[in-house]
Amino acid sequence: MRLLSVNLNFTDRWALVLGAGAVGRRKLAALLEAGAKVRVVEPNPGPWLLELAAEGLILLEKTFEPRFLEGNPWVFLAAKVDESLRPVLDLIKAKDLWVNVASSPEESNFFPPALVSDEPFRLTVSTGGTSPALAALVAESLRRSYEGYGALCRLLGQARRVVLSSSLEEKDRRLLLTSLARDASLRELLKKGDYPALKERLNDLLAPLSWPEDYHF
Repeated sequence: MRLLSVNLNFTDRWALVLGAGAVGRRKLAALLEAGAKVRVVEPNPGPWLLELAAEGLILLEKTFEPRFLEGNPWVFLAAKVDESLRPVLDLIKAKDLWVNVASSPEESNFFPPALVSDEPFRLTVSTGGTSPALAALVAESLRRSYEGYGALCRLLGQARRVVLSSSLEEKDRRLLLTSLARDASLRELLKKGDYPALKERLNDLLAPLSWPEDYHF
C-alpha cells in the first residue's frame, strides 16, 4: 500500500462516525477539535454523546440511512464490521468515499495518525493502520522532545513575513530563513520568557532587517 501523508483543513467539512465506543469517541474528539461538522450513528448513545447532541455539537442518529452519505462525508467506521455493517461499508465503497475502518486497515483508504500537537506545530506518526498502539507510543516520546515548538513556529512565521516583505534577493532570503530555523537560542529564550534578549537575538539574526517593534511575544 502506497500512502500520501497530508494535513487537512476540516473546518465545516462533514464527517460521519459509525459507532461511538472507545475508538469512536477518540475519532469524534479529534474531529470536533478540527472544526468538523459531525454526524454520529450510535444505537446505544451514552450520556456524554447525548450531551454533545443536546449542545448542538453533533448530529446524533440511532440507525444508519443511505442519505447520510450525501455530500461526500469522510467516514470513520469505528465499530466492528459485522453482518449488519457489511452492507453499509459496501455502499460507502461503491460511492468511492474516503473511509477509515478501525477494525480492518485493508478496507480503509486513509488512516488518522497519532498526533503531537502544539499548534501550529504538529507531528504525525502513522503505521498505515497496522499498529495504532505503536504510533501512539512513538508520538508520546516525540511530544516530550518537541515541547514549545508551537511558540517557535509562530515566532518564525512572523520572521518569515519580515523576510518575504523585504527587498532581499531570493537566495539571501532562503539563507536567512534557514539560519533562523537552525538557531537553537530562539527556542531557549522563548522557554525562559526572556523577551528582551529574544528580541535582541532576532535583530541580530535578521540584520540588515529588523524585528517589528509592535510584536507581542
